[in-house]
Amino acid sequence: MRKLFRNISLNSKVMILTLCITFVVVLVTGGIALSLQMKEMKEQLSQQVVGFASLWSSTIEGEEIERIIYAGDVSEPSYKKIYEHLNLINEKNSSVFHGFILMPSDENSKLYSVVSSKSSEEVIGIEAFQPYVASEEFHKALQNTMETKEVTSSSLYDEEGGSWISAIAPIEDRKGNVTSLLAIHADASTIDRFQMELIFSLCFVFLFITIIVYSIFQKGLNKVLEPVNEIIYGINEVSNGNFQVKLPIKDQSDLGQLTSRFNYMTEQLSQLFERVTFTSKHFGKNLHEGGQSSKFEDAIDEMENIIQKTKILKELQRAEKMNAIGQLAASVAHEIRNPMTVVKGFLQIFKSKKELSTEEQMFVKLMIEEMNRAETIINDYLSLARPDMENTEKVDAVVLAHKAMDLMNSYAMMSKNIELETIIEDEVTVIGNRSELIQVLINILKNGIEAMKDGGTLSLKVYKKAGYGVFEIRDSGIGMTEEELARLGTAFYSLKEKGTGMGLMVCYQIIERMKGNIEVVSEKWKGTTFTINVPLDEQKES
Repeated sequence: MRKLFRNISLNSKVMILTLCITFVVVLVTGGIALSLQMKEMKEQLSQQVVGFASLWSSTIEGEEIERIIYAGDVSEPSYKKIYEHLNLINEKNSSVFHGFILMPSDENSKLYSVVSSKSSEEVIGIEAFQPYVASEEFHKALQNTMETKEVTSSSLYDEEGGSWISAIAPIEDRKGNVTSLLAIHADASTIDRFQMELIFSLCFVFLFITIIVYSIFQKGLNKVLEPVNEIIYGINEVSNGNFQVKLPIKDQSDLGQLTSRFNYMTEQLSQLFERVTFTSKHFGKNLHEGGQSSKFEDAIDEMENIIQKTKILKELQRAEKMNAIGQLAASVAHEIRNPMTVVKGFLQIFKSKKELSTEEQMFVKLMIEEMNRAETIINDYLSLARPDMENTEKVDAVVLAHKAMDLMNSYAMMSKNIELETIIEDEVTVIGNRSELIQVLINILKNGIEAMKDGGTLSLKVYKKAGYGVFEIRDSGIGMTEEELARLGTAFYSLKEKGTGMGLMVCYQIIERMKGNIEVVSEKWKGTTFTINVPLDEQKES
């Protein structure tokens, strides 16, 4: 049922909810009105029958009732007098009132009829000097009358196939003793009939109100939901490839603003797909003979193709750049390396002479250090120009990690408060070039040490993950921003004052040649983590 309700239209949902609300309102209102009306009618009938009982009990003499009880015979003149008197009650008031006189005995556990009216005999079946079996409600009123010696009425009860409200009035002798009781039954079936009539009236009112509400809401909803239907129509058109659809804006209400935003969206979509079509043509492919794509799926597929082609172009540009750097590296190696070797040799000869002063020795030492740095840069270029891919072997990653940390131990001790930590989680064997891997580890470890100017912890963790042997290098240095991370590993970009960026670029290329990858996560002033993934030795792992 709930699923069926969800699948029906918005118009039908609103109408169903409206009719349900109308039904509840009419039902609650009618129920309250019916309850109040019934209560009022019961109170009026009870007051009326109490008034009659009080009035007619004052006209009956207790001595005559005593004579009738003593005689125990309907031929007693007093019996005929009281009998006529009770008939007069019915004739004077209404056919719905039936009076009779009772005598309680045996501590009120039993009731005996003394005198009854003609209507009481016909309708209720009461006979003179016969036991009277009364309902519980009647007995409660009787007890109350005996205790208070006042006229008491019962609540509504069912007896002898009908509904009744009874009033009981005490009949006293001259001494003030209650000798008998005058009971008047009021037929309350009119209340039941009125209740049924009122229920039928409420049903008619509900039907009438439902028709009126349905008619009003149907017209109102069609007017209110007209912009919604137009938007649904527009969405269907857009989903079919028609981005030129424009919806009329009739007002500046919420729905009007929604229509305006829909038109803006279709305009932006139209421009987007025009650009997709143009870009597709630029790549030498037409989406459709007519030009613009007519389906979302086609356009999305083409955008994926464009993204893929853009990635390929970036890779080609990067390959061309690396090729140019490689050619430059070969030229630098031939043109600069030999002269620098000669200069470095003469500087070392000068440094060995004892005639040089301390200051001159320091100058020569600085020149040799700079020559070494220049040689390192040249070697990085040579690594780009002459990739050593043939010399691959099985490498114990754990041994390699310990070796790299041992080599960097002295360099870390020269810095301030830097602690080295090696964490081995698995025995790992990878396939790669041993010398190039150690070069990558040393380069990244060295960068981590230099990034921790105020000291900290540099850790190297070795473990396995998804077919790779992983070297995870984590420092607590200055970190990098997202912009700096995006440019990391490109040529001639470095965060160090005297850096060239070639070191990390060589590291990236070495790992890529080994069919691995390097991932970097960093946050400014919180440190950096380099994750180096190198393929595992499949034979050993299997």
